Amino acid sequence: MERIIKVSGMHCKSCEMLLSDVLSEIKGVSRVSADSKKNTVSVSLDDDGLLDQVKKAIQKEGYKVLG
Repeated sequence: MERIIKVSGMHCKSCEMLLSDVLSEIKGVSRVSADSKKNTVSVSLDDDGLLDQVKKAIQKEGYKVLG
């Protein structure tokens, strides 16, 4: 399942890489694409139940989840 999450606080490629690395370590996340220009993170999840875990991981890194 592909999910797009609105995120604020990403400013550059380093932010994108950080979130991509952190989120790809979550078991059940098969693909991550962060875009600082669009303020989005796109994730492919094996199970929709992982969405909360993904959002918490984003917040733990200091970014704000908008939706």
